[in-house]
Amino acid sequence: MSQAVYELLLRQPELLQQALILGNGKDLPANWVQQLQQHNSRIITWDWQTFLQYQALNDEQKQFALPQQLQSADWQPQRVILLWPKAKQLATSLVQLIGSQFSECYAVAANDAGGKSIGKACAAWCEHSEKTDSARRCSLWHLQLKSQPPHNWLTQAESFSHQQHSYLTLPGVFSHGKLDTGTRVLLEYLPAPASGRLLDLGCGSGVIGLSLKQQQPQLDVTLADVDAFALRSAELNSLRLGLQTHVQASDGLHDIDGRFDFIISNPPFHQGKDTDYRFAETLFRQARNHLVSDGQLWIVANRHLAYEEWAQHHFQQCEMLAQQDGFKIICLSQPR
Repeated sequence: MSQAVYELLLRQPELLQQALILGNGKDLPANWVQQLQQHNSRIITWDWQTFLQYQALNDEQKQFALPQQLQSADWQPQRVILLWPKAKQLATSLVQLIGSQFSECYAVAANDAGGKSIGKACAAWCEHSEKTDSARRCSLWHLQLKSQPPHNWLTQAESFSHQQHSYLTLPGVFSHGKLDTGTRVLLEYLPAPASGRLLDLGCGSGVIGLSLKQQQPQLDVTLADVDAFALRSAELNSLRLGLQTHVQASDGLHDIDGRFDFIISNPPFHQGKDTDYRFAETLFRQARNHLVSDGQLWIVANRHLAYEEWAQHHFQQCEMLAQQDGFKIICLSQPR
């Protein structure tokens, strides 16, 4: 979510009066949080990085969670403003959630992230839709909503199978409803450690950490992700499989305490439409502070990414153990 989206909303400050903002977007204009404070607005976000940008708000004004109950006995929003997410199924699910509790809302997005077609995307759940403002290649829509039944996120979940076990994924989770190729290749070559502490970083559904714990139940597994939908999916999969794990919100390794024998990750390298290597670069740099002396960092990456070259600045040992289906498996050890 670009700053331009927030700046479009700031053109109409009356919309912010006692508004509930739903969505993600960590790049905030300088006066955005101050405007929410002044207008008695609140934010619900499922992105941990976004949540951390709202620390100036009091606890009642900010929430990191799956959106569910959008109003309470002590606070009722005058309007709901949806920061339209990139994942279309998640976006329309959120419209249905809002429609189960409100008769209208606003939705806003950059034009190249679905902003031009919000009205069309919501047609099945709207009585009427109208674009009310546009600027800096962003669009703001007013949606008059059809009444929807009570919302349950589990009805929007999709599942996939791995090693004869089913893994549930909620909307918006990476590779929703299927096992992505990179993770499949990683699990094919990654040996399950016999014991120790293991961190599945950017866990998504939790399939990596949970698959390994199924093979070696004595493993102490932590599942970490930046996304509340992923964390809830990982929690539910842990419960369904009868496995005890630690599930934690974290921006990369920033919020992780302690040291691990193994850190395993399928690092993201896209930010919107752009290639973004910061997650992997930061992971290589910070891993030494979270690994025991003989610990290992395992990653899967697209074959064309120069991860080995970057990793050698931070690890003495860098081994590419396999290449398959356009991906490579890399094991890093002996942090410098």
